[in-house]
Amino acid sequence: MFADKSWAWLLAFAAAYFLGALNGAITVSRFFNNDDVRRHGSGNAGTTNVLRTYGKKEAALTLGFDFLKTVAAILIAEWLVGRFGVAVGGVGATIGHAFPVYYGFKGGKAAVCSAASMLMLDWRIFLIIAAIFFGSFFIKRTASISTLLSAFVFPILTWLFYHHELPEPLAVSYVAFAVYILVFVTWLHRGNIKRLLSGTESSFSGRDKK
Repeated sequence: MFADKSWAWLLAFAAAYFLGALNGAITVSRFFNNDDVRRHGSGNAGTTNVLRTYGKKEAALTLGFDFLKTVAAILIAEWLVGRFGVAVGGVGATIGHAFPVYYGFKGGKAAVCSAASMLMLDWRIFLIIAAIFFGSFFIKRTASISTLLSAFVFPILTWLFYHHELPEPLAVSYVAFAVYILVFVTWLHRGNIKRLLSGTESSFSGRDKK
């Protein structure tokens, strides 16, 4: 709508950041348990740690909260700058989630925010990656492996779906955003990668809290 205005791009990013900084894991743990999930388990403010610490109900609420806030952030960004808002809003929301100004810049690893961004970019890509995520999780029972694999596949699929439109600016923004997600999510999971390499990464055994 205002894509030709520089202030619109800044506003789109800022709105996405501040929405993304509203962390579902911290909000749910405080509201339902009068606690801070970052004090438990891995210390991460994300769905997996909520599931391990409190159970499935709180984890589902956390996932829904973080997914919907990202969708809202991207919709606002799209209203301001058009379809480029997927990239602008997705970047803002994931950075806000990982480094939330409201919680001392200590947030989550942006897995759910990334998934929501994939849906907003292209539902076909989202469905393929969702199948890859759940398929790999069913086999390995390790959330970090599934997340990293999904992040790796995202730019490949985005290029396959949109390379025929390159070098159109919108297609470039989509591919660049997918590469950003891969790099950012991998960096946020660097601790998990070290544990995977050393064989100490936690997995779900089927005996986790209900």
